[in-house]
Amino acid sequence: MKSFSLLKKFFVFGLILMMAALVIAGCGEKPKPAAEKTAAPAKMKIAMLLPGPANDAGWNTAAYQGLMKLKDSGYEVAFTESVPVANIEEAFRNYAEKGYGLIVGHGFQFGDPALKVAGQFANTKIFVSGKNPTNAKMLPNVGFIDQSEFEGAYLCGIVAGMTTKTNKIGYVAGMEIPGQLANLAAFTKAVEAVNPQAKVFGIITGSFSDPAKGKEAATAQIENGADIIMHAADSTGLGVIEAAKAKNVMLIGYGADQSALAPELMLTSLIPDLSKAITQQTERIDKGTFGGVWKAGIKDGIIDIAPLSAKVPQAAKDKVAQVRKDIVEGKFSVPEIYERIDKK
Repeated sequence: MKSFSLLKKFFVFGLILMMAALVIAGCGEKPKPAAEKTAAPAKMKIAMLLPGPANDAGWNTAAYQGLMKLKDSGYEVAFTESVPVANIEEAFRNYAEKGYGLIVGHGFQFGDPALKVAGQFANTKIFVSGKNPTNAKMLPNVGFIDQSEFEGAYLCGIVAGMTTKTNKIGYVAGMEIPGQLANLAAFTKAVEAVNPQAKVFGIITGSFSDPAKGKEAATAQIENGADIIMHAADSTGLGVIEAAKAKNVMLIGYGADQSALAPELMLTSLIPDLSKAITQQTERIDKGTFGGVWKAGIKDGIIDIAPLSAKVPQAAKDKVAQVRKDIVEGKFSVPEIYERIDKK
């Protein structure tokens, strides 16, 4: 009888354990249904207006490269090159009507038309890669970058002033607008600071897209004895490079590293990295910080110069490095002058 009673106890105990296990299992979380996948929000469309050809190996090419970076990131992009000033407003409006969320106008001359069109398309953002118009009423959907190109121009002036042998230096600009005047003045100030005997002879051609005018201006400067010429003239600058190559005159480029255009003659180039500035606008839109005027220069990584040629004296390289460091650390401010101080 004892064995039967013991067996009965084991049976009851096992039954209790089995029931407890079932209760615990029943109390566990029920499997959740798979979450429905939601489509990622569509990225906005981005358009760009260029004042010159996208293949100018300088100002316009740099912006175009920024647009292509955005395309590689998944944005739908479009661009129109060589837009005449008279057609800028219409070009802005055409892209806005097609639903482009961000339109980039590449240059100071796009400022006034941008502000006019943006007031009619509140859901469209317009970014102008240039200084904002003086005394203009700003709009929340328009952004400007006031790039301190003159800081880079000052470094280029150090290079020219400490490399010239004739003490005559040419400078060819595109148009007489604030940024161009500031660049020419800063370049001239730097030359004077490192070489008081040297003179800068500037010519403002009145065009960013006329290589023939650039060649004509550079030829006149070469005939005047210039042994170094800097240009800040976009496609017009291609004519400057052509003239300098014909006479074996040293060069300083603009808009991008232009050493490939004249490997034996290009001392350096002034580089406004507006591809970086343009790609950063999408981040500002996402963060809700788009708009206003962004002042940016060397310390922001927007302005710099290309690696210096072997033809640049070591003393000039050292001076450039020191001044650049002083600018970044706030120990030196490049003069910001909006008038002609060169020899016309």
